[in-house]
Amino acid sequence: MTKSRIKRRSRARRWIECLFLLAGLVGVGLWVRSVASRAIFQDWENWVFDRELRGQSAGFPSYLAEKRDQFSDHVRAILGSSPKWTEAIPRPNARPTERSKPDAPRALPNNGLLGRLMIPRLHINAMIREGVGEATLLVALGHIPSTAFPGQNGNVGVAGHRDTLFRGLRAIHRDDLIRLETLTGDYLYQVEKTEIVSPQNVNVLNAGLYPELTLVTCFPFYYVGSAPDRFIVKARLVTANPQVPKLPDTQMDVAQPYTPRRLLDREPRHAVKRVDFEVVKNHSRQLAPGISIGLTETDVFNRRVDGWMWVMPDRRTIWLRGQSTREPITFYGREDGKKCELVISSVTRSSMRGYLLSP
Repeated sequence: MTKSRIKRRSRARRWIECLFLLAGLVGVGLWVRSVASRAIFQDWENWVFDRELRGQSAGFPSYLAEKRDQFSDHVRAILGSSPKWTEAIPRPNARPTERSKPDAPRALPNNGLLGRLMIPRLHINAMIREGVGEATLLVALGHIPSTAFPGQNGNVGVAGHRDTLFRGLRAIHRDDLIRLETLTGDYLYQVEKTEIVSPQNVNVLNAGLYPELTLVTCFPFYYVGSAPDRFIVKARLVTANPQVPKLPDTQMDVAQPYTPRRLLDREPRHAVKRVDFEVVKNHSRQLAPGISIGLTETDVFNRRVDGWMWVMPDRRTIWLRGQSTREPITFYGREDGKKCELVISSVTRSSMRGYLLSP
C-alpha cells in the first residue's frame, strides 16, 4: 500500500471521527437545552402561580431580583456569612390583597395555565397547562382536552412524558396522595389503582360515578423510542377545598414552630391526651380521627424530616419541609376549634417517632 493511500485513509478516518464528535456534541447540547429550558420554565411557572394565588403581580424583573437575592444568600451560606433573611419576610406594605375566588374554569386557551400537581411521596411537583401538544409536554404536564376541570364532576385527565416530569410515576403505589392546586381551590386525590392499556383505549378518560383524576404517560418507562403502551393512574377525589384563602410563602402549607407549653398551659394536664407514633419512610398512618401523617425523607445528621400531614376540619395538607425534632407543630385539628400539637422526638434512617397532644 502506497504512502499516499495510507494518508488518504488516515485523513478520511479523522474526518469521520470529527463528524461523530460533532454529532455527539450537538446531541448533548440539545439535551442540555431541553433539560435547562424545562427546569427554568417550571421554576418561573411555580413563581408566577404562587404570586397569583396571593393576589400579587408577577413580572420578570421581580422574578430576576428574587432569584438574584436567593443566589446571594446561597453564596453567603457557603462562605459562612449570614444570609439576608429579611428579604424573605414580606414587608407590611407588601401583604397580599384579598380578592374573591374565580369560578372553576369551563374552558382554557391552548397552553393556558391550569395549576400545579404534586405527589409528595414521589417528590413530583409540576405545573399543568392546557393541551397535550409536543410544545406543551416538553416543559409541563398537559390537561387532556375534553376531560373535566378540577372542581367539576367528571374525570380530570393529565398527561406527561415518562422520561421527564412523570418519570417518578413508575414507583407510585395505591393510597398515595395527589394534590392538584388551581387558582379556584385545592383538590386532594387518593390513588386507587394503576393499569397498562393500549393507546387506542380512551375509555380510561370516561367520567365515572364520582370525581376522579387520571394520569397518563407512556409505558414501558425505559423503552427506547416510541413506547407501545400507556401507563394509567386512577385516583379518586378525597376532598375539595375551594374556599381556603391563600397565605404568604412564610405561612402557606408549611408547618410553623410553636412552643409546646401554649397548649399545656391553656388546658388542664389531665385533659390533654398524648398519642405516641412511629412512621416508616414512604408510609403514612392515622394518629387520630381526621389527622394523618406521612414520611418521605429523613436526615439523621441534622435530625430533620420531610413529609406531610392531612388535617381536618381544614381539609388541607401541611407540608413538613426540613422539620426539626423537638420543634412543635401547632394546628387546628378538631371541629371544636381547639389546637393540637405534634412533636417529632427522634429520627432514624428509615423512620421517625413522635407524639401528638390534643385536648
